Amino acid sequence: MIPSPAVPRPLHSPVSHGHGDFRAKLHSFKLTNDPICACDRKPETAKHILRFFPRTRRARQKLKQVLWEEDVPWPPGNGAFLRTKRTYDALVTFAREALTNQTDR
Repeated sequence: MIPSPAVPRPLHSPVSHGHGDFRAKLHSFKLTNDPICACDRKPETAKHILRFFPRTRRARQKLKQVLWEEDVPWPPGNGAFLRTKRTYDALVTFAREALTNQTDR
């Protein structure tokens, strides 16, 4: 079943599941010629956006601070963002900040 475009997908879903409009994912479907991120020579994946992408540094620092306060190690493991409502909300905030301005991607 394909979801209707009228039903919004949670904004954090691409980051938490890795199935967004990241170049590496689009390249796997032959929808783009190059899987490499514009910032370096590594594939643009959800992991790259979450952990290494320069533009998301400020949002990442806020996310890491919340995880540290909630005693969640960095880099986060599977289920880390579901530990508490606060860690989940921090991921949603990161996704909002990281994925809404994509002019450099």
